[in-house]
Amino acid sequence: MNDQILNSQLEAAGFRLANAGAVLSLEALDNSFKSFYIDFIEGKNRHRRLFGGGKGQPLARAVGMKKGFIPSVLDVTAGMGRDAFVLATLGCTVTMIERSPVISMLLENALQRAAVHSEVSKIVSRISFYQADSLDFLEIMDQGDKPDVIYMDPMYPHRDKSAQVKKEMRIFRALVGDDIDSDRLLELARSRVLRRIVVKRPKGAEYLAGLKPHSEVASKNTRYDIYLPV
Repeated sequence: MNDQILNSQLEAAGFRLANAGAVLSLEALDNSFKSFYIDFIEGKNRHRRLFGGGKGQPLARAVGMKKGFIPSVLDVTAGMGRDAFVLATLGCTVTMIERSPVISMLLENALQRAAVHSEVSKIVSRISFYQADSLDFLEIMDQGDKPDVIYMDPMYPHRDKSAQVKKEMRIFRALVGDDIDSDRLLELARSRVLRRIVVKRPKGAEYLAGLKPHSEVASKNTRYDIYLPV
């Protein structure tokens, strides 16, 4: 995508890109917020890295992590990369896929900054990133490259139009929209994985594609639905 098309799409969504030193960020044209960027060094990612609960946390259990086994994970809905970063922190080799060109630019910038930071460089060395449509990526993936786990965190439709949505969710909805192809993605993923597919859902949400999972791992506000390959 060339810069002119990208800038036109950003402007239509109400944003612009900005550089502050090494940090690439997104700004709102209406000044409703100053900057939005992805950071694997400080903030929430640092807190989860230091205090996230290790291999006993729900996410680790959902992907099947156990003594003597650390799975390879393909995250087909990378978003801000938070869960991928947690899994890499725990030792997983993670491949992230994100279809939004803008979010991909923010992710790549965050990975570049983290790669030269002493505390997290080893962690992000376990992460590979591709800007692509996940359906296309899975369609052409070599059968010999199947990961142990495919991880999905589809954008959950926001039902209450009057409710306040967090800044990052507003950005994702404006740039990406709801993941209307999630049902198809789950179907395809089941033939492209070795051990399991993990689908992250809000607690109480309906099952993706109406398909009951083989098992679940639950936390306070989140449910991880686990599907086996076919």
